[in-house]
Amino acid sequence: GDFKCRSVILAMGASPRRLGLPGESALSGRGVNYYISERDDFYKGKTAAVIGGGSAALDNAVILSDICKKVYLVHGGGSFKADDSLINDVLRRSNIVVLYHTEVSGLLSEDGAVTGLSLTDKTSGRKGVIDCDGIFVAIGKTPNTRLLRSHLKTDKDGYVIADETTRTNIDGVFATGDLRTKPLRQIITAASDGAVAAMNAQELTDFLKYCADESQNQSSSFPSVVTVTTCHGMNFPLS
Repeated sequence: GDFKCRSVILAMGASPRRLGLPGESALSGRGVNYYISERDDFYKGKTAAVIGGGSAALDNAVILSDICKKVYLVHGGGSFKADDSLINDVLRRSNIVVLYHTEVSGLLSEDGAVTGLSLTDKTSGRKGVIDCDGIFVAIGKTPNTRLLRSHLKTDKDGYVIADETTRTNIDGVFATGDLRTKPLRQIITAASDGAVAAMNAQELTDFLKYCADESQNQSSSFPSVVTVTTCHGMNFPLS
C-alpha cells in the first residue's frame, strides 16, 4: 500500500553476487555458501573452495584454512585486490592452493550436495575439475536498490550516493548500511548509519512540525519515521 511520512530511512542492504551457474540456487545451503562464520566447523577436516580475488575472498580463505585440510582459492585475475598483509597471509599458508586466471564453469554435485567444481583456465582454455565439499562465493555484492534508481542518485554499481550524514539527493530520504556508498561495509558501520539516520530523520520531522501551519498539522497522524528493511526476503516496516 501507500504510506505518507515526513522522513524515510532506507535499509534494504545488499545481496551477495551469484555465479549465475546452473544448479546454483538448488545447491545454496547444500555446499554453496555466500557467508562464513568463524565458529562454523562444519567443514573441519574437509576441502573447500573460495571464489573471488578481493579482501572478502582472502579473509574467507584464511578462516577456512584454520579448519579445512585444503582450501582452493579460485581467482579469475592474476593479482589480488587486498592489503599486502592479507595477501602474504594467504600465500604463506601451505594448505591454501591459489588458482590464478581461473574461471568456474560449472558446479558438480551428487545427491543434491556439492562435490566439486568444473574450471577453465582463462589463459590456455584448458578445462579441469577439482573435488571439494563446499564452495564459498565472494565476488562482491549487489545493492538492493533497483526500485530506487529512478528516484535517487546512485553510483555506477547501484549504491545510493550518501555521505556520513546518510542524506541522499531527496530531502527527508536517508540511506543506511550496505546499500549506500561507503568505504567499509560491516555490521558496526551499518548500526552507526542507523543511529545517525534516526537522529537526522527525527530532527527533520521536528523541524517540519514546528514550521507546519494548522492545516499541515492534520497530517500528524502519519508516522514520523518509516524504516523499510529486508531480511531473508521479508519486508518489515518499522516506525
